[in-house]
Amino acid sequence: MASVETMLTAQPAGVVEGLNALPGLLGSINTTSNVNTGGFNTLNLRGIGSLRGLILVDGRRVGSTQNQGQVDVDVIPQILMKRVDVVTGGASAAYGSDAVSGVVNFVTDHKFNGFKADARGGISGYGDDRKMGFGAAWGSDFNEGRGHFEIGLEYSDSAGFTRASRPFLNNYASMVGAGTAASPYNLVYGATLNSVAFGGLINSGPLSGMMFTPNGTLTAFNPGTPTSSSAINIGGDGAYFKGSTAGSALVTYRSMARLDYDINDSLHAHASLIFTKFKQSYTQQNPLFSKIAIAYSNPFLSSVQSAYAATIAAQAAGSSFQLSKMDLGLSPYTINAFETYSNADVGFDGKLGNFTWQAGYYRTESIQSTRNNAAINLNKFYASVNAVNSGGNIVCNASLTNASFANCAPYNIFNAGDPRNAAAISYFTQVAANTQHWTTDDFNADIHGKLFDLPAGPVNAVVMAEWRRTSLEVTSNATPNDAIDCNGIQFNCVNNVNAVRYLGGGGAAPLPQRTQRVTEFAGEIEVPVLHNLPFVDSFTLNGAARYTNYSTSGTVWTWKGGAVWHVGDQLTLRATRSRDIRAPNLYDLYLPAAITTTTYTDILTGVFNPQQPQLSQGNPALKPEKADTLTFGAVFKPKFIPGFSLAVDYYRIKINQAIVGIAAFQPATWASCVSSGYTGSVCSLYVRPYAYGSPQYATAANAPTLLLSQSLNVASLSTHGVDIEANYAGRLGSHPYSLRALVTYQPTLRYDQGPSGVVDVGGAADGVGGLPPIAKWKIVADAKFDVTEKLHVSLRERWRAGLRQHGTASLAFAIGDIPAVGYTDTNISYDVTPNINAYLNVQNLFDKKPPVFASTGGQSQMNYLGGFAQGDDIEGRYFTVGVRMKM
Repeated sequence: MASVETMLTAQPAGVVEGLNALPGLLGSINTTSNVNTGGFNTLNLRGIGSLRGLILVDGRRVGSTQNQGQVDVDVIPQILMKRVDVVTGGASAAYGSDAVSGVVNFVTDHKFNGFKADARGGISGYGDDRKMGFGAAWGSDFNEGRGHFEIGLEYSDSAGFTRASRPFLNNYASMVGAGTAASPYNLVYGATLNSVAFGGLINSGPLSGMMFTPNGTLTAFNPGTPTSSSAINIGGDGAYFKGSTAGSALVTYRSMARLDYDINDSLHAHASLIFTKFKQSYTQQNPLFSKIAIAYSNPFLSSVQSAYAATIAAQAAGSSFQLSKMDLGLSPYTINAFETYSNADVGFDGKLGNFTWQAGYYRTESIQSTRNNAAINLNKFYASVNAVNSGGNIVCNASLTNASFANCAPYNIFNAGDPRNAAAISYFTQVAANTQHWTTDDFNADIHGKLFDLPAGPVNAVVMAEWRRTSLEVTSNATPNDAIDCNGIQFNCVNNVNAVRYLGGGGAAPLPQRTQRVTEFAGEIEVPVLHNLPFVDSFTLNGAARYTNYSTSGTVWTWKGGAVWHVGDQLTLRATRSRDIRAPNLYDLYLPAAITTTTYTDILTGVFNPQQPQLSQGNPALKPEKADTLTFGAVFKPKFIPGFSLAVDYYRIKINQAIVGIAAFQPATWASCVSSGYTGSVCSLYVRPYAYGSPQYATAANAPTLLLSQSLNVASLSTHGVDIEANYAGRLGSHPYSLRALVTYQPTLRYDQGPSGVVDVGGAADGVGGLPPIAKWKIVADAKFDVTEKLHVSLRERWRAGLRQHGTASLAFAIGDIPAVGYTDTNISYDVTPNINAYLNVQNLFDKKPPVFASTGGQSQMNYLGGFAQGDDIEGRYFTVGVRMKM
């Protein structure tokens, strides 16, 4: 259990930010995570995936809000929150299906009376990422205390910051090599792409090796110093990813209202409403076009220097050369995401003899729209760069024969500053938007109380029932499967099943409404066995079982058994054993087949493809994951150390038939293909022109034409570790102080992906898509001291152990491990009046820089995606001042 006051003292930006610092929440996604997919916050218990934990508000499920079914906990209002209960370990039988790694329950203060408000503002030590936040809440009883009403409103605004603003992310570092013993991965700085220039590099023909400057002048290209990676050089004129957003901008509005009323002494009613709306913005990497075919007859080449004009004119009619270019002169490649979330909850509860019952209904609805403001329509782009002379005017060739391109504006790809390009950019860029609409309707009831008495005490039980329906619908105005019309376009455009109309594949594949219905029945019992005996103050057994039926994947049973032994006032022992499940959600099951593109360097051939097609799709045959969890531990409160307590808990989790997306672009996937002698089933995820055994198999001609990715129940996942919590409270003279340390030791997180091989990311920074870095040791230590009755000081240390580069043993590295790192935070607060408190908070007091790390999955993208292990602090020193009032 974590109080809101404690979390806000350590991290005034919000309760969720405070939760992310807890050691048991390993690798949660937030606004500065190493993913560049926006500003949402998803919690990840034990580091085994956000979809394997259950998020609740006042015991009710928070419906899915993200495209893969995750819950963005930023939608939950905080101003009326009293505490957050975190239950780690299997809890499906007691709390509901999907609680494999545990439960996070946000608990509202239902009896808040009075008025409170807070205001804060902050800025980083780099002078950016301005943040401000305001919140207010009011609550009051009415009708002589039979009724109670409360309402809370919140606003926050984070400006965000770019990767270029952080020197440790702006050093153009990249991983090079193939990850083999002969060519191990290594880290280089000042890295550039040796086959592309900002103005455009000619890759073929008699002018190969020449490049265009941004103003259209032809000059010799300096490729820089070669490295062990065929696509990466150091220095020279090669282009590089200029960087993108490191912390996304986020504006959030949250509100909550609740009404409680005692109809009579044994019947109570409540109704609550949550409404959240936010907008997030972030900028992606600059678009890169590799080896575009351009006709020598392109009229924009007429401005080339006379020394090269004769060479161009001498080329055969209809012939072309290849040009690779990064900078198109576009406005920032900005993504906006808009989300509205609502949760309406009504219910009754009351007493029936020795029993207490409740019954209710709630509905959650999330509408998230993602908009790329400068999406490139490749069909129009290829038409636009295929310029010709017609009647003394420069026009698009396709416009002469295909009415679909009548409005095509020709683009001067050689000179980004050509004023005529504004019309062309307006023609081939568009807003690509998609909307994901999640809804959940839930009817639930339970009754609990004392069944009878035993000599050791009362036997208590609860019986629960729940029925819910979840639906998902996705709409898009630019889908990965939109057809391409190549009629009249002489080069680049190809009509085939793998053709991609939009750079990167478009916003999203549309999905007609899909529905999943779930019926659950559960029971839980607590039986006191022994009481008031020598060495047995009490001994209690507890058990739970749950029947769950999914309309999409069948019936499963979950259960839990446990024991609590209070040896005495100084020692308590506890243990549980459970079977838990995570069922495939609608996204897992029904994601439409879609072709997208990604930047990819093929390990076999060394070919770098900035627009590698990949096919992804759902799998309706998926079944629920099954997890077995064992925990046991002790709480020690020795009398000889007044104010001290120590809790130590061991856990072991094993998940079978785990749902895993086997993706060809992961290095571990290819390593598994190699270990199988290039004949394993995983090798079929790479669609190549030539089969294994042919002379061309390992040559550049055999680069993949398509990568495949699909979710299967073929994995197993296992982990174990120890949680330690130590607390001490005392006084130094008349000044109270407290010390607290939270420690998690998680030495292994073994992921057996079946045909893709085994990866152990325990203690590793990289390994499997979707699993974050898992430091073997993670520690959060707090110290609080009251300097005077009104002046309070606290310190926090956030520390993680060092990390191996990768969880796959077969990958070779020429660089060392990523060192351990710690960050120090401080908070100074002053009670201006009994009702008003002002504070200064400094995160990362000593401005500690994160150790450099490059993901092997993004070798050439470090200046866009990479450079630090997910979870490390990249914002730097951050100052926040604020005031809180409660009356």
